[in-house]
Amino acid sequence: LTAVTMASCLLVGVLAVAACAMARPVDDAMPEFSWDTIPVYIHMCNKTGAFSDDSLQFLAKFPMVTIEKGQGEEVSTCCAEDKILAVAKSIKAINPKIHTIFYYNSVLDWEMYRMHDTMVANPSYWLRKSDGSPVRKAGDHTFPQPKDGMLVFDFTKPVVRDFWASACLNLSKTGFINGCFADRANEETFPGVSAATQEAYREGHDKVLQQVQSGLENGVLIANNYVLERTKATMIESFTGTGAAVENMLEAVSAGQLVQTHAGYHGPEHASGCQNITDALAAFLIAAGEYSYFGCSTGWYFDSWNHWNAEYDKPLGQPLGNATKTGNVWTRSFASGTKVTFDGKTNKGTIDWASDR
Repeated sequence: LTAVTMASCLLVGVLAVAACAMARPVDDAMPEFSWDTIPVYIHMCNKTGAFSDDSLQFLAKFPMVTIEKGQGEEVSTCCAEDKILAVAKSIKAINPKIHTIFYYNSVLDWEMYRMHDTMVANPSYWLRKSDGSPVRKAGDHTFPQPKDGMLVFDFTKPVVRDFWASACLNLSKTGFINGCFADRANEETFPGVSAATQEAYREGHDKVLQQVQSGLENGVLIANNYVLERTKATMIESFTGTGAAVENMLEAVSAGQLVQTHAGYHGPEHASGCQNITDALAAFLIAAGEYSYFGCSTGWYFDSWNHWNAEYDKPLGQPLGNATKTGNVWTRSFASGTKVTFDGKTNKGTIDWASDR
């Protein structure tokens, strides 16, 4: 896929990292955001069905809640659209300002969606190899799926782009879904598919992501691991405390994106089940801009997200400026008096919380 060409905002020496945390005016189409404490989000599902009242109250602590494909998967096989909408309604009943996000995949035809029925009924919607056979791809194996893989949406065709976009946009019209999460937004190549078809697919994939963002009047399309012109948001999945992760996030922030960082797949945050998040959180704070949000989990079911780290309640405050870098070490200070450092060579971070002194 053709990503936005973004100039690096990393400057050498003690000069500030330019344009990486530029403030934006408040936008009603964006989730609530504050520097008062760590800005956080949650992205999960409950495979056993409806959330308990206590669990819903926990979800309502987050300004942005994405509901995953596996919602209620142990109760019935279909349909994810209805189950996600039901959870969104329950969350909105507690706090209508929370931005609820509908998860779906921009490549794979997951069979727990009603969309799958349309795909089965329309073989012309399937991306095909040069020999005419349908492309099939495996997904995250923690979720139920056919052994031979799933069908792939053929975005070379406008009718398929309209079909895929409508799944999100129709739900947004209910008033209970604010935006949508497009998984595999950066995937563009498939074995056995001709170069010409892959190029047409790449262009079509970009177009459908932009189509959805354009149709969302009061929300964002979150493109996973992908920054694209005329879209508003991205997730950096597999975020961890490394210099490369800091640079990647700085680029996304400098492009004006809402940025979700997802830690928990690697490093001490994974080994500790997201109890030790210092390195990843320090990396996040070095790069964070307006509408940057932190999250940590080792998976996508609710039990992996059902924790509230002590760091989330500590006073933070507006950053006093963009991060500065001397040698390999970034430094940034916040209005509360909290000071953050991150060493891009050792991949270690420190957070000197003012409230702990």
